[in-house]
Amino acid sequence: MRKSKFIMSVFFIILTSSTTLAKSADKVKIGSKIFGESMLISEMVAQLLEINHGLQVERKLGLGGTKVVFDALTTGGIDIYPEYTGTGYIMILKEDGLRDSKRVFARVQEQFNQKFQLEWSQPLGFNNTYTVAVRRNDKKFKNIENLSQLSDKDLNFKFASAHEFMERQDGFNSLIKAYRLRFPPSNITSMQAGLMYSAIKNESVDMIMAYSTDGRIGAFNLKTLKDDLMFFPPYEVALLASKNSLKKFPALKAVMKTLAGEISETEMIEMNDQVDRLKRNIPLVAKNFLIGKGLIDGDVQTFEEESLISFFKNRLPYLKKLFIEHMLLSLGALFMACLISIPLGILLTRKEHLTKFIFPIVNTIQTIPSIALLGFMIPLLGIGYLPALIALFLYSLLPLLRNTYEGIKGVDHNYIEASRGMGLSSFQILRYVEIPLALPVMLAGLRTAAVIVIGTATLAAMVGAGGFGDPIFKGVATVNTRLIFLGAIPAALLAILVDKILGIFEKIIVSPGLRDN
Repeated sequence: MRKSKFIMSVFFIILTSSTTLAKSADKVKIGSKIFGESMLISEMVAQLLEINHGLQVERKLGLGGTKVVFDALTTGGIDIYPEYTGTGYIMILKEDGLRDSKRVFARVQEQFNQKFQLEWSQPLGFNNTYTVAVRRNDKKFKNIENLSQLSDKDLNFKFASAHEFMERQDGFNSLIKAYRLRFPPSNITSMQAGLMYSAIKNESVDMIMAYSTDGRIGAFNLKTLKDDLMFFPPYEVALLASKNSLKKFPALKAVMKTLAGEISETEMIEMNDQVDRLKRNIPLVAKNFLIGKGLIDGDVQTFEEESLISFFKNRLPYLKKLFIEHMLLSLGALFMACLISIPLGILLTRKEHLTKFIFPIVNTIQTIPSIALLGFMIPLLGIGYLPALIALFLYSLLPLLRNTYEGIKGVDHNYIEASRGMGLSSFQILRYVEIPLALPVMLAGLRTAAVIVIGTATLAAMVGAGGFGDPIFKGVATVNTRLIFLGAIPAALLAILVDKILGIFEKIIVSPGLRDN
C-alpha cells in the first residue's frame, strides 16, 4: 500500500508539471545571457509587457552564452532576448569586414530575416564593445594607450577573459593575430565574466577583456586600451525576436519600438554599476529606469540595505517557486529512472551477455560533463523542463541500474535453490526472495541517485528549467554571494532531507533481520 501511494504521488507530480508546461505556452518567454546587462534589458522588456500591456511573462534569464540563448530563440524556447549587432554579424552569421554601425545593422537585419525568420528592433541607444582593460596605477602600462603598442613584444602579463570570448570568431585567437600579441599560454585564463573584474582588482591578473559599458571600469580605477586597428565591429544592443512570436504577441513589437534609442551609454554604465558592483536588485534597477524615463507609471524607489536574514525572508515566495521547480525535476527524473533501471537491472541478471553492451553505454553517459549534456539537449529539445528532465534521468541511471544488478546477483544461491525446492516459480522467487534480499543494495542506489540528481538539477537553470540553480547562476554572473547562498543552501538542505526521508523509507520496507546484518 505504501509503495502504491509513493508511486501515485510521484505520478501526480509529473502530471502537475505537464499542466504547468501547458499553461506556460500562453506566456511571453523572455531570455537573456548570463551577465547583468543582458538580464537588466530583459527585465525591462518583461516589466513593459506586464505593466503596459497586461501580458503574463515567463523570465528565463541567465541562460548562458550566445549559442545557448540563440538556440533557445530559434527552437521556440523563448520569444525575445537582447543581442548585440557585432555578435550577430561575426559569431552567428560568421561574416567580417564591415565596421560601420549602420551597415552592420542593415546586414544582420536582412540576413536574420532571411535565414532564421528573426527580426531585430532598432538599436536601444548604446554600443557595448569589447575593450582591453588594465589597472590605471599599474606601472607596466604607464605609457601604453593603444593596443598596437603591445604588438610584437613578449608579454609577460596575466590575461583573463570570459569563457565565450576565448571561442568566438571575433575572440581571443583572432585578436592576438590581428595585433601580433605574444602571451605565454600559461598566462591566459578564461573565467566567468563577473569574476574578471575581481581578479584584476585583486591583482591576480594584469589585463582583462572588459565590456565598455561596465561600471566597474571606472569604479575599480581601470583604464582601457584603444582598439586603434578597429578590430572589433560595433556591438549595438537591440532586441531580437522570432516572427512567429511577434505574430502571436503583437505587444512585443510595441515594446521593441518603446525601448529603441532610449538607453544611453552613460545610463547603461550607471545601471550596470548598480547591479554588478553595488549588488542592487535587477528588477528594481530596471523599474526605476523605466519610471525615470516615463515609460511606466510609478515613483522611483530607494534601495535599502538588507540583512542576510531579511534577504532570505523577503524572497520566500521566490524560494517556494524554486523548490517546486527543483522537486518536479528531481522526482520526475528519479521516477523515470526507476521505471527503466530496476526492470533492466533484473533483466541483466538473467541475460548476462547484455551487460557487455549496457553497462559501457550507461558508464559513458555518466562521464559526460553535465553542462555539456544540457548543451547537447538544446538543439534537440529546446530549453525548459523537458531537456533538463532527460539529462537528469540519464545521470540517475547508473547508480540505480548498477545497484539493482549487484543486489540481485548478490543473493545467496542457496536461498534460490531452496525456494525452487519448495515449488516457487521464477517470478515468485524474484518477488518473495531476490528483491526483498536485494532491497538494501537497491535502496542505497536510489539514495545515491537522489543526491546526484538534486545536486545536478541546479545546472538546469542554464536551460531555463528553473530550480535552485537560478539564483546561483545569477549570483555568479553578478558576483553576488547572497544570491549564490539563496540557491546553494536550500539545494544542499534538500539533498540532505531527501536522503533522510529515503533512509526512513528503507527502515519501513526492509526486513529488520536484513537491516541488522
